[in-house]
Amino acid sequence: MRWLLPIGLAVTMLAGVTPAPADDPEVPERYIKVDEVKARLDQQKPVVIVDVRPKEQYDATHIRGAVSIPLRELPNRLAEVPKTDVLVLY
Repeated sequence: MRWLLPIGLAVTMLAGVTPAPADDPEVPERYIKVDEVKARLDQQKPVVIVDVRPKEQYDATHIRGAVSIPLRELPNRLAEVPKTDVLVLY
């Protein structure tokens, strides 16, 4: 009887999950190491850095030149994200 509540909650939560729309574009993604980003910056190669931390954390300290778009705001502010070959989110 004790297991009914967790199962009921899980089923309720999963009921709202739907697959992504079929027309979402494929975006090649990969993880990039800090050293790779630093090397690009040092070589003045194009890279856009988006700081997705809350504004307070960005204001306290951030990578010079990084754009602040908190993660919670990102879906509504995608138009502000430059379309570039190298985009780093941290």
